[in-house]
Amino acid sequence: MSKMATRSWSAVALRSKHDLDKVAIVLSILRGELSMSEPSRRHGISYKTLLAWRDRFLKGGEAALKGKGPDAQVKALENENKQLKEALAEMALRVEGLKKLRRPS
Repeated sequence: MSKMATRSWSAVALRSKHDLDKVAIVLSILRGELSMSEPSRRHGISYKTLLAWRDRFLKGGEAALKGKGPDAQVKALENENKQLKEALAEMALRVEGLKKLRRPS
């Protein structure tokens, strides 16, 4: 790919492509298709970085299996959002009730 084509990609596209590359490398290592030293040589990635990627990948999978992954976080945030909306609606009703009490008849 030419440098011009690479530059036209958005930062998000580049980041997601890089993330997909990291996943592919880690999966190849975990499957035994690559040794830890091969990506270091091919892509200029340090051994320590590969270990960090592998460990984060495995922790993420473990968290997902335990129900603590992104889905669980989204559900927790949705629940909190619902509770906050209910509290806000209750406070709005109280304010309206107070306004009615303060109005002279």
